[in-house]
Amino acid sequence: MGGPHISPKLRAMMDDYAHARVQEPVRFHEPTGRWEVLRYTDGLRVISDFEVFSNDLSEFIPDHEELRNFSKGNFQAMDEPRHKELRGLVTQGFTPKFVQSLVPRVEQVAAELLDATLERGQDRVDIVSDLAAPLPVIVIAEVMGLPVADRHLFRKWADALLVDNGVDALFSEEGVAAMAPSIREMNQYLLSHVDSYRRSDKDGLIRDLLDAELNGRKLDDFEILGFLALLLIAGHLTTSTVLTNALLCLDENPGLVKQLRAEPALLGPAIEEVMRYRSPLVWIDRRALADVELGGRQIPKGSLVSASLVSTMRDEAEFADPDVFDIHRKQARHLAFGKGIHFCLGAPLARQEVRIALTAMFSRFEDFRVAEDEEIVFHDPKDFNGTKKLPMDLVRR
Repeated sequence: MGGPHISPKLRAMMDDYAHARVQEPVRFHEPTGRWEVLRYTDGLRVISDFEVFSNDLSEFIPDHEELRNFSKGNFQAMDEPRHKELRGLVTQGFTPKFVQSLVPRVEQVAAELLDATLERGQDRVDIVSDLAAPLPVIVIAEVMGLPVADRHLFRKWADALLVDNGVDALFSEEGVAAMAPSIREMNQYLLSHVDSYRRSDKDGLIRDLLDAELNGRKLDDFEILGFLALLLIAGHLTTSTVLTNALLCLDENPGLVKQLRAEPALLGPAIEEVMRYRSPLVWIDRRALADVELGGRQIPKGSLVSASLVSTMRDEAEFADPDVFDIHRKQARHLAFGKGIHFCLGAPLARQEVRIALTAMFSRFEDFRVAEDEEIVFHDPKDFNGTKKLPMDLVRR
């Protein structure tokens, strides 16, 4: 199940979920204190029914000043009407037109990164460090008007918040304490740049956020900080993982590269299928606002309820042959970017970056395959579904 490029831990998780979808599709997981939701229909409701399932998880998170400042502008963790107000403000600086305007620069960065491997004469690369990691972080840094030379800091912060301590670390005193130094460093860094933009006439996303206004209301510095942190941390690591996951899927289905070269229009559906088949996110968490029945179980008000993306998007009741990677599915219907009012604001940019990176690889290499004699290093699948290191052999055109 899941193709050959899958960690043993993830394979065991998926086997467990496949059994549980039949026997116990909603279950309480004692070690984490969460209700696990494993079927697609139930997961869709948890993610999209904001009147019953709240995005505000602050009740589960230890109070910490730095984390409070970091969270103030994270509208993804808010409920209505606050979510609508703040999202409405930040989207004034992150419009579809703005995302489309980035395409030439994304193409240039992808070309420069891949051409650098050609200039070094490398036939074996770690595609994570050579392309998948630097591409989105360079783009998002430039979008935000931050020095690209600081991208090692951005990666360090992303690892500290999403990888090193585990996603569930946010729900424990020890975990928050471990993350606090990185959060403090990031907060100070971003606030200094917000202040710099306020005192200058520089253009860019931060300027747009400073100028954004809705019904006479502007964003304060900590709200801008929260949105920038959301873009910086969540945006680049997830996009990097979607790209490497796409390369894993193509390696498992070698005939697809030829087909995608011949029919570039299929790249869009292929990326959507990657999101279904190998979503980078493992869980989407919510808090029950009332006692609710789900999957035949009674979930008490105030419970942590988590839709498993690894399970819901392999649900046999929703997807024919769910363990087959099929770019010709009529409807992908995946949940990897969320659904409803909390749909991921960065999804259009992520899709563009992955499409552009794959197109650049198609144009430069006759073939590219995952190395057979070097280990793939995976993230812990409890936290993130993807690779830390992905060695690939490149055959030049």
